Amino acid sequence: MKRTLLLSIIALLAVGLMAQVQKEVITGEGYANDVYYSLENGTVTTVQRDNWDIGFYTFYYSAGLNANNGSGVELYTYSEGDINDWATLDTTGMDWTPMYNSLESFEEGAFNAHALEHPDYGWGIFNMGGQFPIDGDSLFVIKTVSGAYKKLAIIQKLAAANTWSFKYANLDGTDEDSVFLDATQYADKNFVFYSIDSAKIQDREPAKADWDLLFTKYKDYINWPTYFPVTGVLINDDHVLAQEVRESGMDQATHNTFADSSFTDTISVIGSDWKHYNGASYDVIDTVVYYLKTYGETDSTYYKLYFTDFSGTSEGKYTFMQEKLTLTSIPGTEEDQLLQVYPNPATDRIHVVFDQNGPTDISLIDMTGRVIKSTRYRGAGFTDYSLDISSLNPGIYFVQVGTGMNSKVLRFIKE
Repeated sequence: MKRTLLLSIIALLAVGLMAQVQKEVITGEGYANDVYYSLENGTVTTVQRDNWDIGFYTFYYSAGLNANNGSGVELYTYSEGDINDWATLDTTGMDWTPMYNSLESFEEGAFNAHALEHPDYGWGIFNMGGQFPIDGDSLFVIKTVSGAYKKLAIIQKLAAANTWSFKYANLDGTDEDSVFLDATQYADKNFVFYSIDSAKIQDREPAKADWDLLFTKYKDYINWPTYFPVTGVLINDDHVLAQEVRESGMDQATHNTFADSSFTDTISVIGSDWKHYNGASYDVIDTVVYYLKTYGETDSTYYKLYFTDFSGTSEGKYTFMQEKLTLTSIPGTEEDQLLQVYPNPATDRIHVVFDQNGPTDISLIDMTGRVIKSTRYRGAGFTDYSLDISSLNPGIYFVQVGTGMNSKVLRFIKE
């Protein structure tokens, strides 16, 4: 649960470090490509979008699995059985509801659509063990990029080793293939991808530290009454925060205020609704501006962005104005190193209060140093995170909060 402890503070911008510059990103005819874009350096890479079916999130203790919805991949949970019914799966009269990726976080993919609270992650259940396994319990039918229907089972992820095992086959059981995927080789990226159609691992994403925006195609359920294919922009929630400002009659070129407390890491903040199709071409809305905040180990950089043209399917060209900003002052933007655990002692739940932007690793550790639970929470400022400790034996435990060298540890007592 997030809790805002400070009032929204309006940040006043001084003269930009550089003037507004027109930028272009081209995704190709029919929006065939994904473009990974850096606010500092421009286009990082352009890559064919339809060369993968499944995206495996690379963080060790993550169960995130995406489907390539932008290229027609559809994922269905087999409602008449589970992973144990692999040999007898029957799609007769199949009229199931497909599952799609979340527009909140890259980590919440289509495979996680039916996730419950820990330890249920949608496709599998977390079990305490030496390698912290997540054991698959679901059986899926997947329509691949080519339109082929396959049955699919995620067998297991060993969280501590960051390895995945899964299998797929034709619906009648022929051409079965089992795959072992070592995600440690791709730990500097958000995802490693796999194509069922070509039976190949696809290393297609640049290092996550090198890009800020993804120009892509996806299914939108926020601005449409049903899941609808759109082209738009998603932010890299590993290190980018964003906010949208819409004001009637605004002058996009001179607009210069935003609420620093309103930044969020929701990946679809920019999204697709800055444009409108008029039946023949696209009209770009001229009353919306996006402010972006990229953060590193020690400081943050602010940008302003607004769109001026979109060419549509003929070229897939995005035209926008971008400006790097300098701030006169933003009270409250200094990273507050607040970390608190309450109640202490505790019996059933503890609350971990911290102030951090972006992905934050939260680990529960016993006196031997063994990690009992671990999760990644996407903070956007002051956060009050509730953690169930009812199953723990009485004793002394530790909570570690942070990422890498910025981690901090507090002790608490379970009664």
